[in-house]
Amino acid sequence: MKTKILAISFALPFICLLLWTLDLAWQRSHGQEVTVTVMGYDPRDLLSGHYIQYQIDWAKTDCAQFKNGCPKEDFCQEARWGRQCRFYIPQDKAKDLDTLFRKRNNDTLRFEVVYSYRRGQSAIAKQLLINGKDWRESLP
Repeated sequence: MKTKILAISFALPFICLLLWTLDLAWQRSHGQEVTVTVMGYDPRDLLSGHYIQYQIDWAKTDCAQFKNGCPKEDFCQEARWGRQCRFYIPQDKAKDLDTLFRKRNNDTLRFEVVYSYRRGQSAIAKQLLINGKDWRESLP
């Protein structure tokens, strides 16, 4: 009996992690794809580790792709300075992407993120686009 309880206690975290991963994968694949325009919020800390931090520029985002207008509360996490979003990238590409993101002020670069969105649930970032192309194609 003791070994069964011990086996269950070791297996339970793995089962929970597996179920959570499957739920996220299902949400990502079955959500409505929406594209939102993004902007950086703090040039001193644009890249932190393996992710780029940004805010969604709702003024430049096409809200017609949503049924009831822009659902701002379903995107990103609340922070002191507004809603904070993250997109994870490989560390070796961080410097090049940071350089491109900082050059976007000349209006020739448009950064967008494709999300998998289901109303009432947190949106899941799927892809970072630079001028409509995957970000990997835009790096030197």
